[in-house]
Formats: sequence, C-alpha cells, structure tokens
Amino acid sequence: MAQTTSSPPTSVANAAEMLVDQEAIFRLIRAERFARDSGDWDAVAGAYVEDSYVRTTWFEGTGEDFAKESRAMAENGRHSKHPIWPIYAKVNGAKALAESYSQIQNRSVIDGVSVDMVQYCRFFSRLLRTTSGWRLASFEAIYQWDTISPTNPADVVPIDWSETNGLRESYRIWAWAMQKRGYVVSLDLLGDDRPDLVRDFYREADEWLAAPEQSTTSTARSARRSGPPL
Repeated sequence: MAQTTSSPPTSVANAAEMLVDQEAIFRLIRAERFARDSGDWDAVAGAYVEDSYVRTTWFEGTGEDFAKESRAMAENGRHSKHPIWPIYAKVNGAKALAESYSQIQNRSVIDGVSVDMVQYCRFFSRLLRTTSGWRLASFEAIYQWDTISPTNPADVVPIDWSETNGLRESYRIWAWAMQKRGYVVSLDLLGDDRPDLVRDFYREADEWLAAPEQSTTSTARSARRSGPPL
C-alpha cells in the first residue's frame, strides 16, 4: 500500500515552481510591450535591471535609455504596436531565457501615401530574478520578414525598390523606413537570413544560463553581446 505524505514529491514541487516562474516571466514580457505601446515609460524602464542591454533596428543601450528614446520617438510622431506571444522560458536558479513570437505594426504616411508596415520577428531576453521579481537583463529581436501595403488599395506603395538594394531580407522594408526617418540601421542584426548569427547567439545564451550564478550586476553585464554599434 502506498504511504501518504504531507508534502508533494520533489519532482512535482519543482514542476509547480517552474510553472510559477514561467507565468511570472510571461507576464513581465507582455507587460513591458504593453507599457511601451501605451506610453507608460516608467513601467518600460522598470521592467529592466539597471545594467541591461537592448538592441533593435534603431537603438542599442540600456533598458532605461531605451524607455527614454522610445518616448522621444513617440513624441516625434512614430507609434508602433507590439503584440507578443511568449513561446517558452528556461529557468536555472536566478537566471532565465525567454523567447516570443511578435509583430511590430506601424501605420505611417510616406511620400504622401498612408501605409501599413508589419515586421515579423521573435523577441529574445535574458532575465534575472531580483528582490522585486523577474526583470529583463536583455532584449533583442530575431527578424524574420516584413511587409508593406497601402491603407487605400487604390494607392501604389511609395517605394523606389532600388533604395532597398543591399538591405537584409529579414528586415529590408523596416530598415528602409527607419533610414527615411534618419536612423542608421545595422546590417548585422539577428535574422533568419543569417542563421550563423542566430546559432552563435543561442549558444552564447545557453552558456550564460548554464554558468554558475554571479552577482546581479556582473550577470546583467554579461548579457551584453559583442556587435557593431548602430
């Protein structure tokens, strides 16, 4: 006859703890994107540890500076939405990795034509467990493909396609649009059209997750990866 016990087996307790951590991480990831789309810049900054690392098509720096620059971008008239669907979270003690499917949706007027642009991507983060809960130590995108269409089907997409020569397939339209706004966009960002970069990126992230835990500051700093500045 099986004996009863007052506490669940270790494997069950570990699984329950993993689910709690996963849900907390997913809530943080969704909340950070919603805060950015809603203009809650303090909440955006608060989602990151102090020495965090953020890299997008138009920005490279800390989470705090990302919030400031995102606010400036919004005040200059560029507003995008970022629906996000977390896929997984891997947890090892006070560290975690998380990846999500996402889109960046933007409506703009380019050369007098109203257009909708969508960038399909995956967002990837390293996270740290802090006294205030899970926080983002890094935030980067892995670009997949992008599209553009006029909001009026009778209009013609206002692109001189020769201007996109040399741009990466995974974020070609997005880079073109950002360049028209005066931003410098790196050609060495993560994208499915550069599987070599993505492979090395995942390997470095897994090594970081498996490494012995260090202090919060040094662990957050190690989330930075080498790469050319924007």
